[in-house]
Amino acid sequence: MKRLFVTGYLFASLFKSAHADLKQSLRGKELYSIHCAECHGDRGQGVENEYAKPLVGNWPLEKLVRYIDETMPDYDPDLVVGKEAEQVSSFIYESFYKKPERFKKESKIQLAHLTNRQFKQSLADIFSEFEGRPLVNTKENGLRAKYYEAEGTNERKRKVTERVDRRIVHDFGNRAPVKGMEADKFSIYWEGSIIPRESGWYEFFVRSPNGFVLRVNQPRGLATLEEKVSPGMIREVSAKIFLLGGRAYPISLDFFKFNDPQASIELMWKTPIGEKEYIPIEFLFTQFVPASFVSQKKLPPDDFSHGFERGIQVDESWDEALTFAVLEAANHAGEKINGLTKSNEDAETRRKVIQIAEEFLRLAFRKKPSHETMKFFVYSNFDSQTPLQTSIEKVVLLTLKSPRFLYPEWQWLTRKKNDSLVVANRLALYLWDSVPDKKLNHMVDRGQLVKEWQVQGQAKRMLSDSRSKAKFNHFLIHWLEMNTKELPIKSRKVHPEFSPSLLTDLRHSILSSVEKTVWENKGTFKDLLRMPTFKYNHKIAQFYDLTFPVDREKSEFISADSRGLGRHGLHTHPYLLANFSYSEESSPIHRGVFVSRKILGRNLRPPKEAISFSDSDFDPDWSMRQKVTSITKPANCMSCHDVINSTGFSLEGFDATGRTRLKIGDHPIDLKVNFLDRDGIARELNGPDDLLEQALNSPQSAKSFVYELARYVSKQSPESYSNLDLLNLSEMLGRGEINLKELYLQLCLRAACDGFEFQP
Repeated sequence: MKRLFVTGYLFASLFKSAHADLKQSLRGKELYSIHCAECHGDRGQGVENEYAKPLVGNWPLEKLVRYIDETMPDYDPDLVVGKEAEQVSSFIYESFYKKPERFKKESKIQLAHLTNRQFKQSLADIFSEFEGRPLVNTKENGLRAKYYEAEGTNERKRKVTERVDRRIVHDFGNRAPVKGMEADKFSIYWEGSIIPRESGWYEFFVRSPNGFVLRVNQPRGLATLEEKVSPGMIREVSAKIFLLGGRAYPISLDFFKFNDPQASIELMWKTPIGEKEYIPIEFLFTQFVPASFVSQKKLPPDDFSHGFERGIQVDESWDEALTFAVLEAANHAGEKINGLTKSNEDAETRRKVIQIAEEFLRLAFRKKPSHETMKFFVYSNFDSQTPLQTSIEKVVLLTLKSPRFLYPEWQWLTRKKNDSLVVANRLALYLWDSVPDKKLNHMVDRGQLVKEWQVQGQAKRMLSDSRSKAKFNHFLIHWLEMNTKELPIKSRKVHPEFSPSLLTDLRHSILSSVEKTVWENKGTFKDLLRMPTFKYNHKIAQFYDLTFPVDREKSEFISADSRGLGRHGLHTHPYLLANFSYSEESSPIHRGVFVSRKILGRNLRPPKEAISFSDSDFDPDWSMRQKVTSITKPANCMSCHDVINSTGFSLEGFDATGRTRLKIGDHPIDLKVNFLDRDGIARELNGPDDLLEQALNSPQSAKSFVYELARYVSKQSPESYSNLDLLNLSEMLGRGEINLKELYLQLCLRAACDGFEFQP
């Protein structure tokens, strides 16, 4: 009897609880219909011209309740408060807020032309198939130097010695450069290759009172800079050229002294984002490589409205810029053919040139052309009355202006299902931003890219190519939001020693550290966030009060344990801290936005209105934390600023230059913050170390990184592919089961093989 009573009591309690939950849910639904559906739709799907996006997100329920209680509905926030705010929040949370899959629309691959990077990379690789791939097989850094005695101006007599110079910074005065040479007459020839990290405009400088010829990515006969002897006058001349990052280029410097009173020579460069500096040795190699065709024409910027580069602009300005770039390529091809034929246009020479044109078309169109296609683009441009140079120029012009070259996904869009040709094209596009090389094309033509192991083998081969490294490094620069046009600017009055040259070294520090983590150490995502080592030179050591070995060159970068230097994670690197700061003071808001989005993987809505910030509006004794707290106090601000402020305040132990501090003026810094994690659990953080732990333990960090990389790889929405399974990759990345290189490989491989049926 007692057991029956207990059972009945439990059943009644459960029924009562369920009834209460149902009642609350119905009341929440009713409140939603009255106050929310007008703007958000009856199922949270959004309403055009009101709030068009679906009502989904990653806030915990507690935060959603607080936000609705304080700010909703926006026309009168007092209408839904207290218990009713809890009821409508629970309904929203359970019905659709945590169910984004309900609003997932069918997405398709979008037709888009090559981005600027894809266009220039593809052209460079197509021409390199004929002119030679610029492959560096040595790890020996520096330039190979040959020292000669001279008979006259730039006339070599006898080679005295050969060695490797780490950089070209020499002041010989009135002395001979090495023993056994005359002091009045000598010549030095340096050659090797240079591999810049980033794509963009590089300016090269040579400073000397003597004669010299500099060649960067030029055939041996052409000069980038050339100066004749002018005794006694030190001159500095420069030239700008566009280079693709991660690609090797030939570089040589011919220097000569003939009865000049003094002799000196310096070679420097200015990177796309940086100050003039001596070229760091890690970018110089002793091996000489063939020159590459790299278009020097400027194209309109790509669309970036969706967070990744897309080639969707098609207007007069794009077409005009593209035409000039294609004409540049056609002229280059014509000059090469003219040099090859030397005006000899016999039948055998004509046959060879036509073969070159056929192969050019094959590479550019990413498939073996039909006879009709070949007839239109190639054969029709060759006749006995037209010079071979003109014929090849016509072929290149027609080919590169064709949509078959400009729109790389056209083959997928014209097919009902994926095939090995599409797989090959996508592997090259996703891994390299380029066209398939001859090896990949041969495998397709021979039917050797149909089995899973064959495709995986080619993908791994392509991953080891420098072009894959260059593309992934380009993504990391974008992910770190370092793809600005200029270095951060700091007040010389407040921070007089924080120079642009120091910022250039800091930029080099973070990028080389990240690069080493990914490629040399085969690091995981957590390794990237931890930033276990910090690279610095003498200049950085001086500013940040670090120890630098006396037996090392001041320009040399050394590695040290980050924690031992007071750095707790990637987000505490001085360059990032300076980049997300004001010119005089730190900026918790800018730092907080970066850390929230990139390190923690949080989604932040753009503010409805910009907030002006002026120091004159506050008490002069207020700290930056007090100012930010005051200006973001309104409830509609705190929907995002609770996480922004808490993460930004955790980094207030660093000033605007990223230097550590314990006080601001006479006031000690309070790093303690209340942080609401994604599960709605309130946590107390006390500095950047606690912030790092949050990132390492949050699955959202890896999930956000994977999604952003997937968009960057394909220049398409990840929802356009059926087999990416980003959640699976995110979980594996978060657990450390795959490293960053493997993640990049898997994303490219899965996207390329989407819809493809492997043969057994």
